[in-house]
Amino acid sequence: MLMLNITPTDLPGNTHETAGANPVRVTRSALYRLSWAGLVEASDPSFADLTSVFPAECRPGFTFGVAGLESQEHSILWTGPADIITRFRDDPRHVVPWDDFHARGIYGHQWPNTGPWLGLIPAGTWNPDGQGIVTEHDFGGARVIVYETLGRPAVLSSATATAPEGPVPVVTYHCTRCHSEASASDRIMSANPDDRRLAGHRARQHMRPGACRGAEVTARGDRMVAAVEEHVWGTAGRREQAGLYAAWCQDHELRPEDFSSASSCAEVRAARTHTARHG
Repeated sequence: MLMLNITPTDLPGNTHETAGANPVRVTRSALYRLSWAGLVEASDPSFADLTSVFPAECRPGFTFGVAGLESQEHSILWTGPADIITRFRDDPRHVVPWDDFHARGIYGHQWPNTGPWLGLIPAGTWNPDGQGIVTEHDFGGARVIVYETLGRPAVLSSATATAPEGPVPVVTYHCTRCHSEASASDRIMSANPDDRRLAGHRARQHMRPGACRGAEVTARGDRMVAAVEEHVWGTAGRREQAGLYAAWCQDHELRPEDFSSASSCAEVRAARTHTARHG
């Protein structure tokens, strides 16, 4: 199987639609980028397994083209005539044939995740180096930011067969209203769209009415930081001072090797620095 891996590009200002009955489930987006494209040859020994993901009535019996499109929180599989991908492969400019995709192919929801496909679809992050902002939402005067950073994942990606030995790109989220909700268990290895989709899903869940207890959480955080400062520095006078927790979040030490790391404003700031470099 021929496979082309496309350099990641951002989609600033992209918008997503959600299911009416489930406002945290993303069903489509306004914009998609092309992440990879290839040919599935009829002579491939895995052809039967590769095509088994398609309904029997539209299962191809000949060489066909395939491409993976994705947004920050969704993905689409395109299938169509092989010649479209062949011309794309042979074009040194790699101009994405969007008109041909729309006119001569079929789009399906999400990329295949069965065995033979996982061996063919290249793993990839949203940002070129696996560090940067993925998407963010306005939230009651604050922000909920989904971002990639280097770290130890709690949840492994389905795109990889083995657990990583060291820090790898992980995707998580951070809320600047409460600062504490994305814990170590929310750090997902970022290697395919389903990983980013899961992190985005959890971020959207966090914004549902009553899920983020901002004032309660930050007040508890202020007391926690004040108690630590009193023990370490003897600063008892700061015990009732508001804003200690937010300040701690801004200055939180980044520890990519730490399995117990949680999200922080400091991580988001570092991710923004990488996003700025990508531009």
